[in-house]
Amino acid sequence: MKYNLNKIILVLIILFIVAGCKRRNSPPDTPSKPNGPTNGIVSISYPFNSVANDPDEDSVAIRFAWGDGDTSDWSQLVLSGDSMTISHSYSSPNTYYVKAKAKDKHGATSKWSEAQEIKISVPGSLKWRYQTGGSEFASPMVSNDGTIYVGSFDNCLYAINQDGTLKWRFPTNDLIQSSPAIGSDGTVYIGSDDNCLYAINPEGELKWHFQTGDDVSSSPSIGPDGTIYVGSDGLYAINPDGTMKWFFETIEWIESSPAIGLDGTIFVGVYEYLSAINPDGSLKWQCQVDLWEGASPVIGSDGSIYALTFEYLYAINPDGKLKWRCRIGEAENTSPAIGSNGTIYVGGEYLLAINSNGTLEWVYLPEEGLCTSPVIGIGDTIYIAGDYLYALTSEGELKWLYPMSDYVESSPAIGPDGTIYVSCWDGYLYAIYGSGNSTNSPWPLFQHDLKHTGRAGGGFRK
Repeated sequence: MKYNLNKIILVLIILFIVAGCKRRNSPPDTPSKPNGPTNGIVSISYPFNSVANDPDEDSVAIRFAWGDGDTSDWSQLVLSGDSMTISHSYSSPNTYYVKAKAKDKHGATSKWSEAQEIKISVPGSLKWRYQTGGSEFASPMVSNDGTIYVGSFDNCLYAINQDGTLKWRFPTNDLIQSSPAIGSDGTVYIGSDDNCLYAINPEGELKWHFQTGDDVSSSPSIGPDGTIYVGSDGLYAINPDGTMKWFFETIEWIESSPAIGLDGTIFVGVYEYLSAINPDGSLKWQCQVDLWEGASPVIGSDGSIYALTFEYLYAINPDGKLKWRCRIGEAENTSPAIGSNGTIYVGGEYLLAINSNGTLEWVYLPEEGLCTSPVIGIGDTIYIAGDYLYALTSEGELKWLYPMSDYVESSPAIGPDGTIYVSCWDGYLYAIYGSGNSTNSPWPLFQHDLKHTGRAGGGFRK
């Protein structure tokens, strides 16, 4: 009897072990809704990520159904609860719905997740437009979170969400020709023709205002220490708390925007002179060139300063001596842009590409004149506007154009997602699908970067 009892216990133990080895495997839970962009353009790859948990804590793989008939391969196995990212590009415009499915290491699969919508458009098509209270003259600026800031002739600074809805509006006491700049803490700085520079927090509330001796149509620039530099009846250096650091007197009113070199030197144009000013407010040097009133200087990777006059593009060495000049025909009151290979692009009657040695590379003849500063996008796509918004290759060939309903004088801005923002004289801010965000070149757009710091090496896509 004792022998039989031991035998029974042994059999039960074996059965228990076998049953444990053959326990039922549970499939992974349904993955999270894919997280990714809601808008995009054809031929650009966009990342999507999703998370799946497994009840048995098994490792899992994830795949995505892109909504265009294509499905990704299974990802590598990751720990339960870890995120997995896979990218995809679309070949035609449409609205697509992206879903995710999970598989555990034993091959058990989950259900498909809730779908994430993405609208794919063709570059050069309208995304949205927003009507302000007056004609648009100042260039827009885009913050880290995608908010677009633009001044208007109705005396207000507008903050507009990425979807084209109003976030807030801040009134000044006169029209705004200045373009905004944004500090590292999110403070927005904007000049007004009421003789004031305003500091506004990201919620649209006034932090302080600083009164100058004349209109502030110059766009502010921001030094690495947070000092704000802006032109009016002279050049002002203003501390981040709104107190004056120093004032540099000039012979004429300053309309152009300052440019800041890597060593902190501030370059500003005043009619017949380009002045280099030390960070302490003392004069470093002056170079006599007959500058356009509102043409802001830009800085190349070797420290060369480029400045526009009515007929010439000047290249000036960091010590203030003339490097070369290139005849450009009739220029507009704009600023150059510099591509990733050092090519300088200048707008006017034509769009000109000028080599870093001062020789002409090519000329593009538009339907009408081009009177905005160029913007350089990914792959050195060049955007410039007049009666149309043009997108051209780095060889000067037209990629696409968008017909504007009125003339454009403000420089376009480019958002982190590649959207091109254009202020037009019809009183609208236009958002147009572009071909990728700004390139990491020495000076790709007006005021150098998305934050409009006007500073070489500063603020680029940060």
